[in-house]
Amino acid sequence: MKKIFSLFVMALVLSHQAFAQQNIETRLGYSYNDKFEFSDEWQYLSTDIYLYNGGQFNRVLNELESGVKKKSKKNYAYELEYLFITAQLKNLKLFGNDQIVYPLFNFHINTDKNDYHTQVSDHLEVVRIIDKMPLTSAQNSIDAAINAKAVTNQDGDQVFNLVASQLVSLSNLTNPSVAVMSLVGEFGNLLGSRAKKKEYKFSSTIRLYEGQDFDTRLHSVKVYVLVPGSVKTVTLKPAKLADYLSKNSNKLDRKQLEDAIGYKEYPYIVVANYKSLYKVDVLTGDEVTMDLIEKRKQKIQTAYDTKLMNDETYRQEKLYVEYLRIFAEMKQNLNAYRLNYRNNSPEINAKNLFGIMQEYKRMKTAFEAREKEFDKNSTYKNIFRSEYESIMANADLYLDADHNLKNAKLLVNTLQELENNPKAWDTPAKREAALARLSSVELPRADYLSASVEGEAIVRLTKRLEDMQYREVFEKEVKKLTDAQASDETLSMRNALQDKANTSNCLSCRDKVRDAVSDYNKRYESFRLKEETKEMGKLQSAAEQQVLRHLRWQLCFDNNLQAVAVASSDNGMDQYYTKLGEKSSAFAATIKELDTLAKNEPENPRLQQVQAYNKQLNNLMKEVEQHYAMLCQLDKKLCECQ
Repeated sequence: MKKIFSLFVMALVLSHQAFAQQNIETRLGYSYNDKFEFSDEWQYLSTDIYLYNGGQFNRVLNELESGVKKKSKKNYAYELEYLFITAQLKNLKLFGNDQIVYPLFNFHINTDKNDYHTQVSDHLEVVRIIDKMPLTSAQNSIDAAINAKAVTNQDGDQVFNLVASQLVSLSNLTNPSVAVMSLVGEFGNLLGSRAKKKEYKFSSTIRLYEGQDFDTRLHSVKVYVLVPGSVKTVTLKPAKLADYLSKNSNKLDRKQLEDAIGYKEYPYIVVANYKSLYKVDVLTGDEVTMDLIEKRKQKIQTAYDTKLMNDETYRQEKLYVEYLRIFAEMKQNLNAYRLNYRNNSPEINAKNLFGIMQEYKRMKTAFEAREKEFDKNSTYKNIFRSEYESIMANADLYLDADHNLKNAKLLVNTLQELENNPKAWDTPAKREAALARLSSVELPRADYLSASVEGEAIVRLTKRLEDMQYREVFEKEVKKLTDAQASDETLSMRNALQDKANTSNCLSCRDKVRDAVSDYNKRYESFRLKEETKEMGKLQSAAEQQVLRHLRWQLCFDNNLQAVAVASSDNGMDQYYTKLGEKSSAFAATIKELDTLAKNEPENPRLQQVQAYNKQLNNLMKEVEQHYAMLCQLDKKLCECQ
């Protein structure tokens, strides 16, 4: 492209000679800047050109020769042939920040009875020379410098030289865009209309974002009056115009603008600059996929490479794409969780759930980082923050789908609170509540968790909370129980500590209390063994005495029963006394069993064995007493023993 431009320029320069043209002076009659504070995200410029009082160019052209007061006729060697009007824009990033001249109008000039006149309509449509042109964030002012020249029939090379210089500038661009090529086409149209002596008007508005719904508002307005050089001052009445502009910041009407200016003496041009706010492509949570993210990434890269996006917006878009990628990964884990929840093992379900928590935590962390880093960044606050909030809200809705997901969300929020706010766990009650939330989800093993940043945070913070909870709530009581002598009097201390641990969400506290209680229980068992052994000795002694006593009573009972039975053999009482004999035999067997048990205590006795032995011995002693009482109750005469 550079080679083609260079050949074209050489042809233009070699085929024309330089002549001086008749200058039409440009007087700034009015300048307006909207009071709205445009932040960096208002990064696109649109510029409209309005030409008014076109019929008054005849006056300007004639006064160029004769002067305003027409005292004398100035004779020039060459006649005026064209009225050429241009606009110069500076510091446009799209054009490499070179100064680019736009050809606005080129009108053919005729002569009639030594007077010049040109057919310029007073109702030309507005010319939008650029539409949504990206600006650098450092640009605080925008302007189009207007130039008007009355060109003679012999100095047309001035126009050719202008075209040549502009084409050279454009040829130096490394990546010419469609916008650049349209401007090249305009220079071609200008030369073509001159060759045919036709009117030319800029028509290839450079539209970079066709069809996009941008927020646009008026930035500034300047009114340039085109006069002969002898006219030094131009006076416009600004009050009505300022009022109109302040009330119509979104769009200007050609006729209303003309009425508000109310100037009729010379032609004038109104340059209206608009700024447009960058709009991010809005997404819903369901739309976000890895494929969409990749397309968005390529789109913003292309826009940046072709200078359609400023540096800050590009940076914010890249960060937002990273955020969307985290969200998409969370959605993938959600899909795996939903599809496999009923079929997978608890371990796999725990890993799927933890994957969801990881990405949700990363989303929360990323959003928090953006809020902190871009606290004073208007591009983030005015454009991107709401998009982050929208995606975050979608993530929250997804996690409200079932009980496990809700607990996972609660766990992540708790984790974030604990990381950012030490006061969230500065009391035992707060720590208990936090530990309850941290343990509300079935998570993978600690070694699996520790392999990731999010999992390591869960393990680390849980340990920290539990260590603090143990020190403040359990440690003193555990030491007290450890130092206590095991006895029935200290048993309530053990029970109270055990109950306290059982209601705690501190798992390591439970373990430590359980160890202390287990140690106490061993000591208490030793204590109880001694007590039960003492009791066993007492019971054995009592059983031995009872055996001797009841053997005597049983012998007496048998003797009495035998004597009575013989004496009553003739009166039909045989069956009755036979039954009493059976009861007496059972009484004797019980005494013998008690005697045997009392003589055979447990070998290598343990607490439970001694307790069981004592219980059995005690029961047999009661059974012997019950047998004796029953026999005596059946026949008191049989129990009359000396």
